[in-house]
Amino acid sequence: MPRKAKSSSSNDVAAVEGLMQDLETRLRRLNTRAQDAPDGSEEISDFVAQTLARIASQVRTTADVATDTLTDEATRASSDFLNKIWDEMRRRPLTTLAVAAAAGYVLGLIGKQDKRA
Repeated sequence: MPRKAKSSSSNDVAAVEGLMQDLETRLRRLNTRAQDAPDGSEEISDFVAQTLARIASQVRTTADVATDTLTDEATRASSDFLNKIWDEMRRRPLTTLAVAAAAGYVLGLIGKQDKRA
């Protein structure tokens, strides 16, 4: 599982780096346009707005994919953990009962102390 997380993280980093390179390229073009046509401020504003909207959309998509991946991995890990607990409970029912009784006893003592205070 850690290998998938590292692979996913490196893919996300590569995607962000690609977005940054795209932004740099577009800003260079914007700078060139601004120098060539000082009267074209409306065109430049539209260009900047489109560029920022596109980059924001790509970043949002990348974040959504990363969130979905992390959610899937967390769900898988928690399911595996619960399955291991159930397997141990089936293999050692008396130990499980003893641990549950001890936990109940300790929680009962804590509850009594809270009522006294």
